[in-house]
Amino acid sequence: MNPKIDERIKEEYEAKITGKFKIKIGNKTVAKGKNKWTRYFASSIVEFVITPLTLVRSMDDYSDYNWVCVRGLSRGCTAKAGNDTSTPTSPDTSELVSKIDIAPDTQNVVIFKESDYTEYSSRHTFTWNPGTIPPQTIGEFGVYLLLTSDAWTSPAENPSFARFFGGCVATGRSGPDIMPISSPASRLGARISSGDGDFDPIDYTSEEALILEWYVVIKF
Repeated sequence: MNPKIDERIKEEYEAKITGKFKIKIGNKTVAKGKNKWTRYFASSIVEFVITPLTLVRSMDDYSDYNWVCVRGLSRGCTAKAGNDTSTPTSPDTSELVSKIDIAPDTQNVVIFKESDYTEYSSRHTFTWNPGTIPPQTIGEFGVYLLLTSDAWTSPAENPSFARFFGGCVATGRSGPDIMPISSPASRLGARISSGDGDFDPIDYTSEEALILEWYVVIKF
């Protein structure tokens, strides 16, 4: 390939997926930077891209028909804080080292796009109200998404992100219609930690709200 064309492709057409964060105490930003991804996030993105259809059974079976729906990665999304201040994140990290198992009081999602269509992003905001998390040292955060494990053997041909349970109205077939290579569940997708140097440990007093803003940015 022409070196100039090759360099142009590298500079102008390389896409990047970045996870960014801000940590706030009340209205004050105390830290910001980039998260570390887990293998579950990477595996799920690849699986979701290649899956033609994601089907699940309705939660309510009031008739003979089984409604179906698509479940996105943020179904059941949440965040948790943790106490560990020294353990770095590795690709096979599957959980916070010392999790404070207290869910945020509120969460909100917003999406953005640039006018020149070169950047798209989302922002999840997780808020723990004053008093929700008792006073303690906070050294890590985790964002949990609907992710699959990567327990499958490579290469896996024609896999699916989820499965269909019950009868299929369109075809009359029953039973598992689409088989997954690994069942989606709430799994750690991103970790932000003092052990990685992402932020200095926080001596949280619980007097003000603790807020985590988590961004996924796709830029190309």
